[in-house]
Amino acid sequence: MNKLTNIDLATSALKRSKRWLRGAFKALEDERWDDAVYSSQMAVEQVSKAVLIALGIEYPREHDVSAIFRRISKIEGVPTWFLSILDELTTNISELAELRGLAGYGYEKGLDAEYFKDYAPIAYEKARKHYESCAKLLFELYDVNVNNS
Repeated sequence: MNKLTNIDLATSALKRSKRWLRGAFKALEDERWDDAVYSSQMAVEQVSKAVLIALGIEYPREHDVSAIFRRISKIEGVPTWFLSILDELTTNISELAELRGLAGYGYEKGLDAEYFKDYAPIAYEKARKHYESCAKLLFELYDVNVNNS
């Protein structure tokens, strides 16, 4: 059995992220606001981890990897366009990770899907841009492309 490389694993994570992003979009269409936020967070988490895997950066098995993601600024060869949006990307990671639990288990606090109605489109837009930026980075550095998947 062949051992998977970091690029293989990153490609798999990127594909998974793309599916979560599609799920977030569909949830928006269906007005499942909490699902849109949850799926947006998962898309951001997966694509962020794809980048970390590709760059060989170990990360904790938790949802908020923003502190580790910041380490990308110290990696040689990362394009300046990506470094220029690194703060925004790390904010996306932490902000969405913070809301993930509430989106998934808000019913325990008496919240329903309507609670997320105003934020859901914002969460999706953040996730879409985050995904596109990370996918572009993986393509530029490692020729990873899942657009035909």
